Amino acid sequence: MATPAKSEIQLLNNECCLVFDFGCYFPYSNFEMLTFNFSLGLEEFDDYKINHRYPNKNYHTISKKYGRKLSKIGYPYIMKLDEQSPMLLCLKAGINKQYITMIFPVQTNMTKDRPVSGLSLRYDFDKSEFHFTSYKKSVNRGAYHPHIWRNHEIEGDRKGNNDILLNPPCKVGGGSCTLLYDNVIEPCSTTLSDLLL
Repeated sequence: MATPAKSEIQLLNNECCLVFDFGCYFPYSNFEMLTFNFSLGLEEFDDYKINHRYPNKNYHTISKKYGRKLSKIGYPYIMKLDEQSPMLLCLKAGINKQYITMIFPVQTNMTKDRPVSGLSLRYDFDKSEFHFTSYKKSVNRGAYHPHIWRNHEIEGDRKGNNDILLNPPCKVGGGSCTLLYDNVIEPCSTTLSDLLL
């Protein structure tokens, strides 16, 4: 049986795919007022829908639209292998027109043998806390190791070697609330069959 990623992502030999699996924790009934979207630099997307892909229905997720169908894995973004370059991920979160824009530099390193990367985001609306996660599969043991970038401290010794606390952002622009982070997020490249979100 094909996994959702295998059935959704069809790549040519010169293509690669970065899968955005973004969820916002917003446990309120007025969810239609939630602003939660993303863009890559100046490239904005309108082919997505906010829905509930996770078992916890308080999470609102971004899912790509394929006509009348919705993605089961998030938002797969296909690009050419030789056109990978640093990009700016712009994330907006707030209520209606009152939102913050967070900008993150992202660098992908996908290859013909490992043409897929997954980047998950969990954003807690009330706390304004978030973390990105990308998984790398160990060659020897087959176990998955998370690589995490977060904007908040965590308690105890749960923090691993690949858990990065982001530097405080710079506020840019005039009256708008735009936060620019300088840590580069580098999603782990993998095969389609090993993709974990």
